[in-house]
Amino acid sequence: MKLFIDIVLILGGCSFVFDLFWMLYLTFSGNVKQDPYGKRCHNFKTLFLLIPAMNEYQALRKNIPKLIALQKQCENFIKLKLVFIDDDSSDGTSSLLQKYAYHPDIIVIHRIKPNAQLGKGPALQDAANHIFKMNYSIDETIIGVVDADSHPSKKYLQQVVHAFDHSNYDLVQTRVNIYNLNHNIAVMQNFEFSIYNSLLQMARTSWGSSLASGNGQFMTLKMTKDVGWSSSLLEDCEFSLKGLLKGYHGTFLNTVSIAQQGVIHYKKLIRQRTRWCQGGFQCLNNYGIRIVRSNSVPTMVKTFVMFFLLIPVFSIIITPAAAISLIALLIYARTNPWLSISIIVGLLLVQYLSNSLLIIKQWREAKFDAPISFSILIKIIFLLDIYRWSLAIVPYKALGRIIVGNTSWSKTSHN
Repeated sequence: MKLFIDIVLILGGCSFVFDLFWMLYLTFSGNVKQDPYGKRCHNFKTLFLLIPAMNEYQALRKNIPKLIALQKQCENFIKLKLVFIDDDSSDGTSSLLQKYAYHPDIIVIHRIKPNAQLGKGPALQDAANHIFKMNYSIDETIIGVVDADSHPSKKYLQQVVHAFDHSNYDLVQTRVNIYNLNHNIAVMQNFEFSIYNSLLQMARTSWGSSLASGNGQFMTLKMTKDVGWSSSLLEDCEFSLKGLLKGYHGTFLNTVSIAQQGVIHYKKLIRQRTRWCQGGFQCLNNYGIRIVRSNSVPTMVKTFVMFFLLIPVFSIIITPAAAISLIALLIYARTNPWLSISIIVGLLLVQYLSNSLLIIKQWREAKFDAPISFSILIKIIFLLDIYRWSLAIVPYKALGRIIVGNTSWSKTSHN
């Protein structure tokens, strides 16, 4: 029993040390040159913005007029075409979109069951197939993917087009931020997306290639045609991995962001993260060995990709070890309270410091439209670990779904 406890304590300690090392690496790693990327080497003329819309009536009712106005604002640097993908909606989305179906720069695609509601990937591929038939130049056309509740701006799209025009990247992922910050769970998601994930994507770009990550992803028509989406529960990651295997690389834009609504109910958040995690397991199973064996994927990119794909696997082992380590420290406090309390307080202070350093680093790197309020800053620093522990169940739920063969797709539910 003592040997078991010792092993668990070692695993817990190693987990903490690795987590701290990773945070410090992201904090002090070098910067990715954001602007300019280099001399102009392309001239992209058309941008198709794909907007999946399954039961998004409330969001689209507000956003469509803004998106139409955005088309006019972008005329001097790109031809913007809106592609709405109605995935057999039942809330009025279908009839709303039909009103705009005859707009010259709006494409409405209505999908019907049994071929609808099979996931984001099949919906995007359906829209891509429609665009392929229009015979646009693969060297002058960009495909973008944004959520129905997102608010892209002229400045945002200008920088995306600039990144494509002044580089040889075929994929551009932009920073994402959460706008409904009056909920604590949404505040934590904002830290994940706009700070932690952004620094992670910057590091990936430094090592060779960023990955598509949900909202605000853009790719050349050439890459879209050569790679394509499928039914993975993490379609953006799978798209990126297939692209890497075919020699396509991506960059990350940290200078602009696209805003989206955060999930504010715990059960809905767990459902969303379980789908993402199960999709990660799928990608690991389908592409892990192929990535490792590939001669076209740089070694550093392989390392980063495999680390990312293996995180859920490590979590299944490390999470109980960390929990048992904490329990052991609390039990030890009965005989040596001051040492145990000192260790626990010290670990917390180190964690709070690393969280603060990440925020400071990203604050200096990114160009935020508005400063982070002091109250939100305090919430992030002191509630983040509680938030992380609240998600500890996710890899186990994902593994359970895999064991029983459940690969059903559920849409992220907003309010």
